[in-house]
Amino acid sequence: MKQLQIAAAIALAMGLGFASHANAQSFNGGTITFTGTVTDDTCPVKGGAGTDGGANNFIVALSAVNTSALATDGAVAGKKSFNVVIGGEDTGCDTTKVASMKFLATSPRVDATTGTLTNALPGEATNTNIQLLDAADAVINLADGSNSFSSAWVGDTATITYAAQYKAIGGAATAGLVSTSVVYSVEYK
Repeated sequence: MKQLQIAAAIALAMGLGFASHANAQSFNGGTITFTGTVTDDTCPVKGGAGTDGGANNFIVALSAVNTSALATDGAVAGKKSFNVVIGGEDTGCDTTKVASMKFLATSPRVDATTGTLTNALPGEATNTNIQLLDAADAVINLADGSNSFSSAWVGDTATITYAAQYKAIGGAATAGLVSTSVVYSVEYK
């Protein structure tokens, strides 16, 4: 008799489960992402010499190079220096703080193996990445999130110098266009 009561209880529970599922409504859902930064000091950032001079987002246009300059894996060519300018006249920047700039390793175009930037244009130049260098021409490994560069303030402005160059990755580069990007942040301490 106890087995019959247990079986009846299980059947009743399963029936209630199916009944509640039959009455359930289905809704589509998703994710909303919010991002931002809280800071006690913000100074404008813009591209300086070697860039288009844009504010916050700017372009460094590398000169064209021949594929023969990038004929072997690891070959580099077309180095171009550029400056990032923090602050400026009448911006109210607190020049007693150190402004440090870093490239984010989580940037979508960062190649985790080589620390360079991959080409975002499908069907264009292959085996061609962009490599960044610091002011001393040392290679910046963008996959290493600890990279951070600063410059002394001169008046109301701090200028950080970098360079960019093509780098053949995985073999000889092929002809075509190259476009890539990297996300950066500036911290004031």
